[in-house]
Formats: sequence, structure tokens, C-alpha cells
Amino acid sequence: MKSRIHAVLLALIVAMTQGVHGSRKPDVAWWQGGHAGPVNAVGFRFDGPLLARHTSTRWNTQMPIRKSAILSLAAVALLGGCGGAPDQIPPEAPRSHSSWQSAWVHSNGIRLHYWRTGGAGKPPLVLAHGITDYGLNWASLAERFEGEYDIVMYDARGHGYSDKPDGPYDLATHVADLAGLIRALGIERPVLMGHSMGGAIVARAAASDPGLARAVILEDPADMLARLEPLGEAIIPPWKKQVRDDRRAGMAKLIDMARTKRHPGWRDRDYELWAESKLLASPNVVDILHGDGFGDAGVTYPKLLVPTLILKADADADSRKKHIEIARLLPNGRLVHIDGAGHVIRNDRPADTEREIRAFLSGNP
Repeated sequence: MKSRIHAVLLALIVAMTQGVHGSRKPDVAWWQGGHAGPVNAVGFRFDGPLLARHTSTRWNTQMPIRKSAILSLAAVALLGGCGGAPDQIPPEAPRSHSSWQSAWVHSNGIRLHYWRTGGAGKPPLVLAHGITDYGLNWASLAERFEGEYDIVMYDARGHGYSDKPDGPYDLATHVADLAGLIRALGIERPVLMGHSMGGAIVARAAASDPGLARAVILEDPADMLARLEPLGEAIIPPWKKQVRDDRRAGMAKLIDMARTKRHPGWRDRDYELWAESKLLASPNVVDILHGDGFGDAGVTYPKLLVPTLILKADADADSRKKHIEIARLLPNGRLVHIDGAGHVIRNDRPADTEREIRAFLSGNP
């Protein structure tokens, strides 16, 4: 039974859960210096007990997610659908995008590829993608902010056009990669934003080095998900199989899969970029689950001293309470649930995402 639960969880993370629709306004909680913030916020003092034991997210009737959708996502995650077909040939070179720079830097012993919007005098914003994605998956969000920010979207090791060594792929290595990228580019105290795995990376990086970032934005971060439902190493082989099967599927099949099963409602260009990222991902990236995996928000968040915004996918009332309990560990943080959003919040609800990010950044110039 436990293996089936892990299979569904794997599907929810890897296949990027379908959005849940509702009419609630976003839940907002704000913690600053351990005390409640604005009048319209739900505040807590930072002197309550930490989460003392493992808790699990439970889906109930308040969250109208279709059972058939979950089962189909689990089947995709565990069985793939491409058989023993050979890997499809990925693009040989990074695609150009408007006037954005595409280049590489040496960091932590490997070459990391990145796209950069540029702009002298603009404050820097560095974006860290989720597992099996790549930097250009941020394109739609970056286009909304490039007029005001110098945005760097890098490919993590094993992803996109960055080097793909046999290893290591642990969280500490990803953190060292990010810190090295920032040093190599000569960026000073950027805003760091990360999605899923990238959220775990930027949270650990900023917590480990308080002077690294001036603010942090976490989009459905994996260290928060993993605290509620720890991922064991047993799911590494089936997850690697999914990565291999996605690579064999080819662009057309991946785009159709995303449009009809994994991410209905996205823009056409986002489907194309998502599919391309799957062709470029190494199965070895799943090795992050060895050891401490995506990390533990309960350990990282109390050390995350800079202003922090957490954007969370839609969830039932019980799950929202658990998310708030974890987020209250932040000395200076704000958590917002985005109604109707699945795991890839910025693509599921782009206008809501932009609004919350702008509100956060305007208060942390």
C-alpha cells in the first residue's frame, strides 16, 4: 500500500498535478521577526513548537480532484508509454529567445548553461527550475519581469544544456553550483526564485549563506512537499524509468501528453518548452533523492532570514493548515495559496502569480 502512495505522490510531483478549481480567495499568512504582520494577515508568534512528527497530506471531498486523473498520472509515472523506443534526438544547441543571452559559466567543476535577459542597472533575479525542467521553462514569467529585472535562468546540472556528469546530484552539490554561478557572473545579492527542486536549492543556499540573496521566492518548493510526505530511495528506479520514457517519446507525443493529461490549460509555447526540457534531462538527476533528498523545510526555514514568499498550489483545508504550520518557521516570510493552481503555479495561474510576486518585490526593493 505504501508503495502505491509513493507512486501517486511521484506522479503528482513529476507529472505536475492538475489544478484544482475553487472560488476561495488566497490564504495569506505573514511572519516577520516572529510576529504577525499586516492587519489582513493570519499571524503567528515564532515561539510555537516545530512540527514534532511526520504529517501526511490528505485529499478530502473539499478538493474535487478526479480519481481517474490521479490514477492516469500514476500510470504515466510508473509505466511510461514509450516502451523500448530509442531516445529522440534533442536539440543540439540552445534555442535563441528574443535578445536574451545564451552562455555557459564554469561552476563547481562543471559547465552550467544559462539564459539572461540582461540590462545594466537592473536588479538581478536568478531562477532555479524544477527537476527534469530547464531554464527556459521560466520564459513566460521572465517576459513579464524583464523590463525591470536582469533575469538569469540557468540549467541545473544534468538538465538542459549544462554538463551531465554521472554524479553527484545531491542537494548540497546543487547549492554549490548555484553559489558558483552567482560568483562567476559577478551578481551581488540577487532575488532567488526556485520551483519545486529549485525551491529547495535556493532555500538551502540562502539559509546557508545569509549574504547570498536579498530575498527568496519559493514556488511549491520540494522541501516542503517532502516534509509532509518523505520520498524514499525506492522510487528512484521508477522515476528514472519515467525520465527515460519521456526522452523516448519525442516532442509531439510529449506535447500531447502535457496538453491532455499533465498540464491542461497552458499556453502552446509553454508546452513546447516543457517537452524540450524532457528530451534534455538525464535520468541521473533523480539521484538527488539519495541521502537527505530535497532537504527538510523544518530544518532550513528557521535559518532563512531574508524576506521570503512561498507560493503554494491549491489544496484542501487540512493541507493548507499543514502548509501554514511549516511556513510559520520562517522568521520573515509570507505564504499564499493560489486557487486553481497545480504544481507549476506560474503556468497554471500566471496573472495571480505575477500579482503576488510584484506585491512581494515592491515591499523588498
